[in-house]
Amino acid sequence: MHTYKTLTLEEAHTILDAAQKKAEEVGVPEVLCVADNAGYPIALRRLDGGKVTSVQIAMNKAFTAAGHRKRTDNYKNAYPGEEAFGIFTQHEGRFTVFVGGFPIFVDGQCVGSIAASGGNGEQDIACCEAGIAAFMATLKK
Repeated sequence: MHTYKTLTLEEAHTILDAAQKKAEEVGVPEVLCVADNAGYPIALRRLDGGKVTSVQIAMNKAFTAAGHRKRTDNYKNAYPGEEAFGIFTQHEGRFTVFVGGFPIFVDGQCVGSIAASGGNGEQDIACCEAGIAAFMATLKK
């Protein structure tokens, strides 16, 4: 039997609050998604002005990051001619290599993920990092 940890709804909202604050600071109407350790959404926020197309992208980034336990921008081997080219066709197209999906680890175990879609890569990353930092700060209390 396996025992695992996953994020709670309250923790997801802590993460989203910080990510939203960062999105507002940088002036980008992001779509933000926090997923459980299996990559399924716990909570999603589409900020005012967030693109409708960014909803599914954020969910897919969160799915990929949690499911594969790796940042979505680490798939440099997914380009044409590389060994993982075509990986984005897996899981009914939900596997994504776009920047902006981060797994969240506690004590070496993936407990969930955060994703942002709507900004450029740098903005999406900043929002995800802000969310993770806020969550980690709660663990130190």
